Amino acid sequence: MDPGPIDDSVLSSQVVHRSTRVWNGPEPGILTIRRNSAALHRLVQLDDRIVEHLHAACFYGTTRVGFISIDWHLITALVERWGPETHTFHFPIGEMTITLQDVQIILGLPVDGLPITGRVEQDYNALCLIQLGFPFPENNRTGGRIRIRQLSRWFPNLPQDADDVEVQRYARAYILQLLGGTLFADKSNNLVHITYLQFLEDFEAAGQYSWGSATLAHLYRQLCLAANIDGAEIAGPIILLQLWAWDRLHFLAPIMGNHLRDDMVDNEELFPPPPFGHRWRHALETTGTSMHVLTKYREMIDM
Repeated sequence: MDPGPIDDSVLSSQVVHRSTRVWNGPEPGILTIRRNSAALHRLVQLDDRIVEHLHAACFYGTTRVGFISIDWHLITALVERWGPETHTFHFPIGEMTITLQDVQIILGLPVDGLPITGRVEQDYNALCLIQLGFPFPENNRTGGRIRIRQLSRWFPNLPQDADDVEVQRYARAYILQLLGGTLFADKSNNLVHITYLQFLEDFEAAGQYSWGSATLAHLYRQLCLAANIDGAEIAGPIILLQLWAWDRLHFLAPIMGNHLRDDMVDNEELFPPPPFGHRWRHALETTGTSMHVLTKYREMIDM
């Protein structure tokens, strides 16, 4: 069977698409997922004193989603359906894609506001000294990027006697780990760019940026790269892709666990309720680790 497309005037890149190998061989295998969010959610305790700053910068909702394991097989099956030319998934029922509204509802990120633009080249030592309290030694930097795990070591649990300046520095370090490990994760798997600090000097001002649109654009780019015939890994906000698939394609979703209350601040008089993605925090993992799981997902999507 010819997988198509019948008319390649628009879908012109099928010959170099990952799905071509699914049809013609050799089997492309399972994509490697690149992210680094486990340390943030499992090792770093979210102190009540920094929640106010996270809320002002519009990252508190994403924090409430928490750590959710990624299903590599599901992500791989979805990438095989991704059209780089149209930025949509091709399913038997038609075309579907992740929208800005999905980003806002699932992760709680703002989609209106200022674009995330600025200078990449900075005086990194000065920027870190002002925003985080100390310059970074050369051996802990890779170009203009910081090692995420090193951030968690430099900013462990917030001291009880911390003043407001120190609380703000801890909040910035927390947001940096969220950006580099989840929202704007790259294939380094352990680095975040220092230049993001230029948006975090004032938390109220940070909340005026469209973090949601930047997150979605980054996901689109990573999907296009991973859909290439030689693609072997994918980075970016993969949790957004997975939660979107669980919400929109119910037959792919795992069993939802008990809605246990987490240990975060839960005062809806001061803060809004968590985003929709929060409800999957206790989803029960039901997938295996072998290739037959990927084949099962392919068959389910084809139905």
